[in-house]
Amino acid sequence: MNEANEKQLFEKFPALYRDASSAEPSCMRNFYCGDGWFDLIFKLSEAIEQEAYRAGLKPSDAGWPRALQVKEKFATLRYYVSTVGDENHEDDESAGEMKLESAGGMLSFRPVASNTNIRKLVTEAEQKSAFICADCGQPGEVRHSSWMHVACDKCEAIKEAEYGRR
Repeated sequence: MNEANEKQLFEKFPALYRDASSAEPSCMRNFYCGDGWFDLIFKLSEAIEQEAYRAGLKPSDAGWPRALQVKEKFATLRYYVSTVGDENHEDDESAGEMKLESAGGMLSFRPVASNTNIRKLVTEAEQKSAFICADCGQPGEVRHSSWMHVACDKCEAIKEAEYGRR
């Protein structure tokens, strides 16, 4: 994602993305996905914060949701977030559950928020990302070339011309 979009997310949701400005080591320094998913991530960030407020939390609370990593994996969005009750496990695999990834049939550990509603919001956004071009945000589909990715017909044609695929 480009620097301007990252900056907008960091500034609009400073508590959610607090690790981005921290001096401590963290994966949450950048968004490792295309700009096409900016609106999806922005809306997800808003929804996570609204859910945290509904749960009675304030941004200054230790249990406020904290984005750990935002990236593309197996063609879809992966949004790892820690919530109330997770703070003792965010850096170890016990914070995640063994889950069969929806794309590619791969098994992997992933951090799962303890707040059920936030977990649901993340899952819904990850599922939606399979139909949004990661480059431009228009309707897209999962493409299989040298790597799995989501692209619309126009962006896929540009990639094919640029990289000489097919």
